[in-house]
Amino acid sequence: MYPKSFYENVVYIHYSQIFSNQQLLKWLRSDPLFDHPLRPPAEIQFTAQQIENLHQYTQKHSPQDILNHLSSCHASFITIYDEIYPNQLREIYDAPALLYVKGDSGHLSSPAMLGVVGARKADEYSARALRQIIPELLSKGICIVSGLAAGADGAAHVAALSGKTIGVMGSGFSHQYPSSNEALYKKMEQDQLILSEYPPYQKPARHHFPMRNRIIAGLSKGIFVTQAALKSGSMITVDRALEEGRDIFALPGSVFHPLSAGTNFLIKSGAKPVVSAADIFEEWF
Repeated sequence: MYPKSFYENVVYIHYSQIFSNQQLLKWLRSDPLFDHPLRPPAEIQFTAQQIENLHQYTQKHSPQDILNHLSSCHASFITIYDEIYPNQLREIYDAPALLYVKGDSGHLSSPAMLGVVGARKADEYSARALRQIIPELLSKGICIVSGLAAGADGAAHVAALSGKTIGVMGSGFSHQYPSSNEALYKKMEQDQLILSEYPPYQKPARHHFPMRNRIIAGLSKGIFVTQAALKSGSMITVDRALEEGRDIFALPGSVFHPLSAGTNFLIKSGAKPVVSAADIFEEWF
C-alpha cells in the first residue's frame, strides 16, 4: 500500500506531460515512493529544457490544483503499481505509468477482454457482424475494448453496452474525439469505462493514436479486426498485438472490397476467421 503522497506526486508530475512515459517509469524505479518529485534522479537523462519546464510548472501549479482539476472533470486515475491495474497491460514493455479513468474501473478485472478494431469508414457489414457476434461474447463475460473512434470502434461499443466495454481515448477527457460519438461517450462514462493515458486537457494528436492502440492491444487477450485496409492503424495494432503474443481474429470479407483487404490478408497469414462468437469461444473456452 503506497502512501497518499505517492499518488499525489505521481499524478502531479504526469499531469505536466513534461516527461515521456519511459522516463517516468525509470523515475519510479529509481524512486519507488516518489518522495522527491521536484528533484528528478540524476541518473536519468532529462534535458535542461525539461528541468526548466518542471521548475516553471511547479511555480504555477500545486499537487492540490491537479487533484481539484481531476475532480472537476469527474475523473480519477490509477498507477502501474495499483492492484486494479491489469496484469496483462502491466507486462508490456512500455506499459502506461498512469491511466486516467472515468466510469466503472471494475471492468479492468474482467476475466477476458477482446479488442475490436477496424476502419473509421467501416460499413454496415462490419456493424451487422458486430451486432450479431458481440452479444454472445458478452454472455461469457468477455469485455469489449476499443478506441471510441468512428466506424468499427463505435459500432463495437454500441453492440456491447448491454455488457461490459472499455473505451481507450487518444486524447484527454475534455476533448472527445470524434464529436460524432459524444452521445456514446456520455453513456459510457456513466455506465461503462473510459481510459486515457493523457490528462483531461490534452487535445488529440496524430501520434497519440498508435500509443492508444498499444493500450488496446495490451489490455486484450485477443484482437478482432472487422474491416481494414492493408496499410492502416488497425493493422499496426495487430502488429503490436502479435508482439505481445495476443490472439488475432478477423472477419472475412469480399475480395472486391478494399476494407476487406486487410482482414483477408490476416486470415491468409494465420489469423482465425470469425463468422460467429463460437469461433472465438473455440480458442478461449
